Amino acid sequence: MKRRSSFKPAPTRRVRVLRLPIVTVALFLLFAVASRCQLIRQPKAPKTGLKVVKVVDGDTVILSNGQTVRYIGIDTPEQGQPFYEAAKNFNRKLVQGKTVELEFDVERYDHYGRMLAYVFVRDKSGRRIFVNAEMVRNGFARIYTRPPNVKYADLLVRLQEEARTNKRGLWSVYKPTRSPVVGNKRTMVFHRMSCPSVWKISPQNRIRFPSAEAALEQGFSPCRECQP
Repeated sequence: MKRRSSFKPAPTRRVRVLRLPIVTVALFLLFAVASRCQLIRQPKAPKTGLKVVKVVDGDTVILSNGQTVRYIGIDTPEQGQPFYEAAKNFNRKLVQGKTVELEFDVERYDHYGRMLAYVFVRDKSGRRIFVNAEMVRNGFARIYTRPPNVKYADLLVRLQEEARTNKRGLWSVYKPTRSPVVGNKRTMVFHRMSCPSVWKISPQNRIRFPSAEAALEQGFSPCRECQP
């Protein structure tokens, strides 16, 4: 007679699988992909002690490492417009061949890949000169505020009013329209009613002024295309 074996197989353990809500998983994956893309797109910050090797125009320069720098908060005349050469030459006088100090705001680069910065240089006495501000103070640039880069916005508005009051640079030939104008609260630029840029302003950022003078008094700058 055969004996029955007393051995009994161990019961199979069920592996518990952690089930997360689909929305949680999707958000986690989206965050991971976005973070990875940001790391890929973000160029390295420049080293200190870089020099300006080329002045492109009144608000753009090229550094000794090949990086193009666009000044934050200002806008200078384009080629073919009044005071283009004067603004470029004044900028060249300030920074050409000099070592610059770069100060950044919230956004480090624009959609063209240019570095956005507040630029500072030292004169022969060692005094620190704020280049963006000097361009506005001397009437070779208008303010051009683009949030979230607004660290020195109030200072630049005051300097523009000073330059306009004293008719410096481009303000010496500027004749503001007496017709109503439309301002963009995001960029602090105002336009003629007929300017194509008006239709690109979102309703929440649109503000109407009775005249260009009224817009200027509120710290807005005239559009360089329609020249209101």
